[in-house]
Amino acid sequence: MSQANDSPTTTGAPATTPAALFPPPAYQQPLVIQVGSGFVPVIYHPSRQTPYLRLERLRRKAKATEAEALAYAARVIWYRRVRAAEKRRKLEATVHPRYLGYLRRYLEAAE
Repeated sequence: MSQANDSPTTTGAPATTPAALFPPPAYQQPLVIQVGSGFVPVIYHPSRQTPYLRLERLRRKAKATEAEALAYAARVIWYRRVRAAEKRRKLEATVHPRYLGYLRRYLEAAE
């Protein structure tokens, strides 16, 4: 079946529309890739500039089900955030002026 007259609209077929209708997330996101009969946890890093580094595959932690792999990737993201916050708190504590003043007395006495 063909139309006698061309349609005035310029809508394309669904396959010709751009793939990215929504912007990618601005934060790390857990994903899962199926490999054979197993599932590999993946972490999406949107801030990395190089395309092949945006997906961090945790191949040695493959799981039997998709839910397990997704939960593992989410735990890895959570654990990394906890450790980054811990490092930040320790650094803030050691460079605080009150801490440096307190520590300076002991450093001068040790010399």
